[in-house]
This record gives sequence, structure tokens and C-alpha cells, in this order.
Amino acid sequence: MHPFAGAAYATSKAALAALTREMAADFGPLGVRVNAIAPGEIDTAILSPGTDKLVAQIPLRRLGTPDEVAKTIYFLCTENSSYVTGSEIHINGGQHV
Repeated sequence: MHPFAGAAYATSKAALAALTREMAADFGPLGVRVNAIAPGEIDTAILSPGTDKLVAQIPLRRLGTPDEVAKTIYFLCTENSSYVTGSEIHINGGQHV
């Protein structure tokens, strides 16, 4: 659990995961794939104060990089992911393991 997230945040994240699966089911027959990415703690200028204290709890013991998020998005845009749909890809260094 993230110390800065509350019930409303958690509910909205769950809704987006469900929406991703439903849209994948709806649009799959049309050849449209729908996936979501769920970045964890990424080293950007908008990190919440105190995020540095969470690093010790992340199994990879570091923040993610914007480049790592971009590479995941790129993968989803290539033929390498042509059979991936309805998925939520967590980019969080194992934080939610």
C-alpha cells in the first residue's frame, strides 16, 4: 500500500483495470487491443514528498525511470505484443509483490 493513496485513489485504479479488460473484450473482435500501464514510483519531478523513504520497500531498491515506462509503452505498440490485450502492466520494481 502506498502511504499517500486513499480509498478514492484505490477505487479509481481498480475501475481503470476493469475498464481495460471490458474494452479489450468489446474491441478485440474489431482487431483493437486495449492495455493499461500502471507505473509505480518513477523518478520524475512530480514525486510526492517522502517518496524516497519508500525505496527500501521496493524489491529492486530503486525508483523506476521514465525511459523504463516508455519502453513498456513502445513494446505495446509493436508486433511483439500482438497477442496482448486486456492486460494491466505494472512497472513498479516489484513494489506490489
